[in-house]
Amino acid sequence: MALTLTAAAFVVSPPPVYGFAEDICYTEDGAPPHNCAPLPPECLLDDPNSPICGAEAFLRYGFTLRRPLGGRSLVHSDSTYIIARTVGFSEQDAYWIAAYDEATDLGTFAPRDIFGRLVPDAGALTTKDISGLVRTHFATGGFLFHFLPTLRGPADPLPDGLQPDVDDPRHEVMLTHLRTWALAGPGSGAPLCTGGFTNPSEDGDYATGATCYGDANPVQINGTYSLETPAAIPFTNMTGQQVISDTVLSSQFDSWIGENSWNARTGIYIHALGDRISHHVCTDAGTITPPGPAGPDFRIDLNQPTCDQGPHAVRHEYETGVDFAGLDPEDRTTEAALSMVYDELVNFARVRGTLDERATAPTTKNALLTDGLVPALEIREPVERLNAVTDVGCRVGVPAFPGNPACRD
Repeated sequence: MALTLTAAAFVVSPPPVYGFAEDICYTEDGAPPHNCAPLPPECLLDDPNSPICGAEAFLRYGFTLRRPLGGRSLVHSDSTYIIARTVGFSEQDAYWIAAYDEATDLGTFAPRDIFGRLVPDAGALTTKDISGLVRTHFATGGFLFHFLPTLRGPADPLPDGLQPDVDDPRHEVMLTHLRTWALAGPGSGAPLCTGGFTNPSEDGDYATGATCYGDANPVQINGTYSLETPAAIPFTNMTGQQVISDTVLSSQFDSWIGENSWNARTGIYIHALGDRISHHVCTDAGTITPPGPAGPDFRIDLNQPTCDQGPHAVRHEYETGVDFAGLDPEDRTTEAALSMVYDELVNFARVRGTLDERATAPTTKNALLTDGLVPALEIREPVERLNAVTDVGCRVGVPAFPGNPACRD
């Protein structure tokens, strides 16, 4: 049944691809928002492989996320904003980091109030278009900002995607490539390449070289992504500069984005980090094969049972509105992602000279995450969840995210 329903959905349109998917969906009639895809009561917290729950979740996301007003992720947007402000970024910088974090899924982002109406100054708060990075854009390589497999040999152990090593360019190719580019900041020579593939660096990795792989002689990136194993979606890209938007390539990123370029770089990387963790049961099993005796191309294999669309969709239902303690350890991705996002935003704030040293204390992190954002995100009712997340920020002096009800005195 699951295969039939899922395959039928794919005939209509490509499968929805998301990490920390939108959980707050706006309602067209001006009513308060609803849950985009809540876990049905009959679906268990320890059974992501249920075929019926998987088919229901896949179809629900496919329908809900195509509604006219869409929605947003309280993990990618509001939580990132609160964390960024807490660790020392200005309110403005924290907003733009969060906005570009969300825009990496949506192409552009503009804040709305809880009734789905654009905020009065939405034009000044709307990101530039970065649709080349969007999760469903296979042709531009955007898909690979959301599904980040590792390069490993036959003797290498499976990676721990709940805590990916952000300093391991030999294996975590796309993640470390994006981190290098984001930390380098505007005007740097660090490239942003499709798939993260550069010419080999001095250390021999394909993530941190000085130029995109192949230079004027690009090679193909050939991959497969599971629909319902063994049925898979093939995709092909070319190495080289990443497409940002239509004819805008990554070498034009800073001029395209403008004054918020460093915030945009940071938000894009933070998004990819969150998705590496969100999708880890898939991408830990996935593989990259570089050019070599087997062929001149890069090959990406995401045709794995753990990438199947049913379990994939159910695991996104596990990420908000449920009791995280009831999940299997490998599925507690929200807590893992918030922790690493916090640590990385501390690192980025330090590089940019804005770090609030109080943020380095474990008590500060625990108060914000373990005692704050985590229980807030577990709340099932969407408006209550949104308000609870806002209140976490308010308690530490972070103004409400644009469009949310203002902090109460």
